[in-house]
Amino acid sequence: MNSHHIEIENTLSSFPKRTSSQNPESYIGGGQSNLRYIGLRVPHLQQAMRKGFSFSSGQPIELAKVWDDVWWSSDCYEVMSLALSWFYDPKQRRILKQYWPQLKKWSTKIDNWAHSDTLSGIYARILEDDPERVYSTLVKWNSSRNPWLRRLSIVSLLYYSSQREKLLPYKKILSLVEPQLEFSHYYVQKGVGWTLRETYNVYPKQAFSFMEKHILKLSSHAFSAATEKLTTQQKKHLKNLRKARR
Repeated sequence: MNSHHIEIENTLSSFPKRTSSQNPESYIGGGQSNLRYIGLRVPHLQQAMRKGFSFSSGQPIELAKVWDDVWWSSDCYEVMSLALSWFYDPKQRRILKQYWPQLKKWSTKIDNWAHSDTLSGIYARILEDDPERVYSTLVKWNSSRNPWLRRLSIVSLLYYSSQREKLLPYKKILSLVEPQLEFSHYYVQKGVGWTLRETYNVYPKQAFSFMEKHILKLSSHAFSAATEKLTTQQKKHLKNLRKARR
């Protein structure tokens, strides 16, 4: 544990712990995470970041190295969450592209949906600025035996489409979604639904046609998330099509 890690964890430990009966290990990690949890709520993590730490006044490229060290030295969910939040801050976007070689390695420590989603948001921004390098990595992860790499490979394509300034062609997006349709991992299936929902926001005709074509392959988890923004009539059409083809 490095000195920065110690400072961060000591600061976080001073906040009151959540009083909910809900177990964060179960809710966030699905019971499969190997991380330690202090048990803090998001507002307390945000408060800690706003207040800052002894090293917070450094230059962005220096701070990137600090947070990279913190990520690798920590086994604490909340400490790692702060490392992610620093890179996710829009103010750091100008250094993300040059820091891609380091940040893509962070994927190997992902074992929960919350970290996965924030990292996908970071990757989505780098994908806009360096599509060739990032997309080729997502293609490799798309067939990994590691379900978290598979989830990253699709959620990072858009994350939230409303945040994207540049879009990949729809064929590039859907070509990575399709291989995941029969990969049964729960969080991969949730990622399929998320990505189809966001694809529909920007490529509605193509995304809807994809759902029609693969209606029998869409798991219930993927279907539920993918159809969130559809009209009642569209949902009814897909449900009837699903029933008719069975």
